[in-house]
Amino acid sequence: MMVMKRWAKKMSIAITTLLIVTSQANIALARAGGGRGGSLGRSYSGGAMSGGGFSGGYSGGGLNGFAFFPFFWGGSSYGGGSFFGGLISIALILGIVYLIYIAWGSSRRTWKNQRSKGHSNYNNHNDSSPHPIDVTGKPITNAENLRRFNNAIQYTRENMRYYAESFSRWDRQFLIERVRQVFFWIQDAWTRQDLTGGENYIVSSVLQKYSLDLENMNSRGERNVIKEPVLHAEDIEFIHSYLGESSQYFVVMLRASMIDYTVDTSGKIIAGEDDNRLYFTEFWRFTWQGDQWVLSEIYQEDALEMTQIARGDRL
Repeated sequence: MMVMKRWAKKMSIAITTLLIVTSQANIALARAGGGRGGSLGRSYSGGAMSGGGFSGGYSGGGLNGFAFFPFFWGGSSYGGGSFFGGLISIALILGIVYLIYIAWGSSRRTWKNQRSKGHSNYNNHNDSSPHPIDVTGKPITNAENLRRFNNAIQYTRENMRYYAESFSRWDRQFLIERVRQVFFWIQDAWTRQDLTGGENYIVSSVLQKYSLDLENMNSRGERNVIKEPVLHAEDIEFIHSYLGESSQYFVVMLRASMIDYTVDTSGKIIAGEDDNRLYFTEFWRFTWQGDQWVLSEIYQEDALEMTQIARGDRL
């Protein structure tokens, strides 16, 4: 856009200058050769736009020998259309055409050069854009963590398949159903503010913590409401498993959603929204206890941090 504006400005200046010069030349030639015409006022008032009109005022009256268009078009601006005046007119027209050609060619070359330069810079940016680096100068990427996380998932699948050959409680489908059962019970019990029977779903330490949280909410006159919890089987992924002589457990990543908000004693919403679904990802650890799988801990770290848990570094 800036290139075209500069080109238009240059051309406008060039053409205006030529018109002024040629017009002054026309006046000089008309005075020398005795141009035919009255004044500008008489051309429009006497002949008007109809009776003799514009053409009469221009070619017959000559506008006092002053014309903004090429002279030989008028036929009489140079004292009756002299041959010399016609040659000058043609030369000036050719000069204008030549300058237009030069200006146009220059603007096209400038535009092409800038376009080529911009395209080259774009390609160079794509090809050579550097990755963020750490203090040691090494590129910072998530590729390695993602690879390790995916490897942990694949390893866990194979490991659980091996466990299931000897122990039915490690059957993948059985575990998925147990995870969903515990998940939905917790959401319902939390909304009802009643954790009775929770020892069948949660280890005692976590159950005590949840009971204390509910007591604190009641003392403040608050109640947390959870509606329409959703957890599909395909949104459950096992990322770690362990089978030992004294303990056995697994860590599962679940992607769930629900409507979650808090109300006061009058039912007024004081936190969250009752018409907005909340989507989240959590990591739950289940432990084999009393001949059943129970929830023993909830991790809320993101997936990349959970690679440490998947390797057992934090378990």
